[in-house]
Amino acid sequence: MSDAAFADEEPMPAKLDDQWERQQKKTFTAWVNSHLRKRGIKCETLDGDLSDGHSLLALLEIISDETLPKPARGKMKIHKVENVGKALKFIKEKKVDVTSIAAEEIVDCNLKMTLGLIWMLILRFEIQDISEEHMSAKDALLLWCQRKTEPYNNVQVTNFHMSFKDGLAFCALIHRHRPDLIDYSKLSKDNPRENFKVAFETAERELDIPQMLDVNDMVDCIKPDERSVMTYVAAYYKAFASSNKSELAAKKIAAVLETNREHEALMEEYDVMCTDLLAWINATIERLDERPALNTVAECQGNFEESAQFRSTEVPPKLEEKGRLEMHYSTLQTKLRLSGRPPYVPSEGKEIDDVNARWKDMESADANRKAFLLEELRRVQLAESKAERFNAKANAHESWTNGKDGELSQDDYSELNLAGVSALLKRHEAFQSDLTAHEQRVHEIGTLAHELDELRYFDADAVNDRYAAIYENWQTLVQLTHDRQARLTEAEERQRHLDDLYLEYAKQAPPFSNFTELASEKLQEPYIVDTEADVAALQQEHDAFKADLPQHQEAFDALTTLHNGMVELGASSNPYSPHVYATLQSQWEAVQALVVKRDQQLADEAANQATREAIRKEWAAEAQEADKFVAAEDAGVNDVIHSATQDTLEQAVEAMKKCQTDMESHQAMIDKLEDINRRAQDALIFSNPLTDITIESLRGKFNALKGRINNQVNHLENQILSRDATNLTDEQLKEYKDSFAHFDKNKNGRLDRLEFRGVLLSLGFPIPQVPEEGNDAEFERIWAVVDANGEGTVELEEFVAFMAQEAAGAESASELLEAFKILANGQPFVLATDLQRELSPELYEYCMQHMAPHPDGPEGAMDYQSFATALYGESEL
Repeated sequence: MSDAAFADEEPMPAKLDDQWERQQKKTFTAWVNSHLRKRGIKCETLDGDLSDGHSLLALLEIISDETLPKPARGKMKIHKVENVGKALKFIKEKKVDVTSIAAEEIVDCNLKMTLGLIWMLILRFEIQDISEEHMSAKDALLLWCQRKTEPYNNVQVTNFHMSFKDGLAFCALIHRHRPDLIDYSKLSKDNPRENFKVAFETAERELDIPQMLDVNDMVDCIKPDERSVMTYVAAYYKAFASSNKSELAAKKIAAVLETNREHEALMEEYDVMCTDLLAWINATIERLDERPALNTVAECQGNFEESAQFRSTEVPPKLEEKGRLEMHYSTLQTKLRLSGRPPYVPSEGKEIDDVNARWKDMESADANRKAFLLEELRRVQLAESKAERFNAKANAHESWTNGKDGELSQDDYSELNLAGVSALLKRHEAFQSDLTAHEQRVHEIGTLAHELDELRYFDADAVNDRYAAIYENWQTLVQLTHDRQARLTEAEERQRHLDDLYLEYAKQAPPFSNFTELASEKLQEPYIVDTEADVAALQQEHDAFKADLPQHQEAFDALTTLHNGMVELGASSNPYSPHVYATLQSQWEAVQALVVKRDQQLADEAANQATREAIRKEWAAEAQEADKFVAAEDAGVNDVIHSATQDTLEQAVEAMKKCQTDMESHQAMIDKLEDINRRAQDALIFSNPLTDITIESLRGKFNALKGRINNQVNHLENQILSRDATNLTDEQLKEYKDSFAHFDKNKNGRLDRLEFRGVLLSLGFPIPQVPEEGNDAEFERIWAVVDANGEGTVELEEFVAFMAQEAAGAESASELLEAFKILANGQPFVLATDLQRELSPELYEYCMQHMAPHPDGPEGAMDYQSFATALYGESEL
């Protein structure tokens, strides 16, 4: 922050440098001491006493009400620079630009730099507005002076230097607020020295405003220093900021007490309603967060039915209960605002936002549970399918390997001739081919076991144990096969004879047999489909399988030719092959029959998926139509809201009630969609690619719109109450319009937040000139009232309506205190007999129950001061 913060501040002529430096030194020293006296510290020379940083750190702690780092204890220059550096660092954190000031300059007693630093502190903590140019606060302070001195013909304030040179402006400010302190009629424009003396002494003696200006400087200088005058005038503004209250009488006290009793009853009713609703929500969330272990499809479907029952029967009445709670809260806050009470703040965790947040948590928990059930259903379906495939393959493999280890270990060749050994060797080679063909089956069994483990199949341990046994047995067979091959090869070296016909059959039969077994398994495998596209994919895969059948027919024909040849040679069996032709023929016929059966299965499944697709299409059409109705009705509600004015509020209420009737007449539409949704769930349809609209979203939009319409009817009726309560005078209306026009810099009929703060400051509202975190609640409360639509600006009508509310029914603690003061004849206590005489018996009894006895009064004296502040939330009742 620098002098550029006030762009319209007039520059000082070079020849006046000594004068303004002297004036600023006196004024700024007085300002510093006015704060340091709170700690018993006094600054004699501004540049000297602040140079070690101790007093500067103390000053910053006082004016900021924050704790700063402790100063260094040493007295060397390095310790002083460290202390001043801590102060400058804190000032920078308050968004004040002090880059042009070095700590060494303050330590070296540079007066101009010290004065500049103090002026920055005054701007930041006494005068500064939030704008970067710092114009609004100065403007507001000047307008405040003009309004307060307007009745005085010999005072005209247009600036902060020459307008204050005769002293009458200071006297007028004091006389306007405290006419008992100054006899203004005895003052003369021709005697400025006496005027300054009266103003300065009176302000210091009666108002505790230290004398920051020197009489001689003000009288003798060509032009008073603007910064010094602004600093001193700001002290006046703070002293008189809260002295604009008028008196009230016994009727007003009675009205306040009656209103307060009504508000307490509404608050208790809200607390009970909110407690009951939150208890249900919390219990429901806890129930929805449960994740049971699901092992079968039936268990999953049972949980789906329970969830659907919850959404259709439990949620709707609770949603209506939530809407009634919001309307009750809105009505309570409207009555509090119209009577000038502070907004009702429910106990911790019971705000409307808290209820809405917990409701959203419940909806999220419901959606998460639904997603969990859907995922579990898919997992269980897939796991059961893979378990069937695993058992089928394991049974087939175990059947094939049964007894093979004994056959491979026996010595059945030692006593055979060449033909016999050759036959055994050929059979063993055929067995090796068969063994190799079954290796893929073992891998498939292992893959299925791994997949079931990942799917958390409930009997995964038994599956893994079975696969381990199969794999161990397989390894044993491989080793036994290798050993037998070595023994037979050694014997075959002595007995060589090969029967080509038997061997050829033995080579061709195992692949064909393995194909028929795999094909039978493939054609009998269970399948999972959800859409017509899934069925089409299975049909395409089946067609590809059938396209390969001719080549397998050729293989069977070749085996038939070999078999016929062996029969023609008089052979009744093949010593080299375990595959009997009759068995292969039966297997091939079985495959052909299974192909026909699978064709029929896929046709039936296609018809089933067509039925499910029809349900999806019906849902999409009806849901989109319902969604369009809700959107159109919502747009109609928006039109009514946006077109409503103060003169058409009754018509807007009637329009909203028509919307209520429309919503009730379309309830059957939602009921129809609920029926379609139930049919979809019965058909296990849990997703629909034709539309993203769900029954939950439609139900939520429909019920939310009903609640919104009910809330708007309540809101419009409250606006009618607010409008009818307005009773501004012509003088008040003119004052508000003039203040609005003064701060409307670009003349567009709107004020932004900065301009609106200037208006409130000029009207004496008790808000900070510089907003800080946690210290601007009153301004934010007022802004929320005047900018209810969130546009970021305030129009003249909104501003006048707010001031009308403040003037019509906005009692305050200070007004109530004035009323009690009248009844008490100016005493700090009121007698019980006076209350009994002026109030009804019920209100008299209410006061006696809540009003504490006054410790310093006579018998029957009651403390009305603590009672009045408690009614307006400023203390505990």
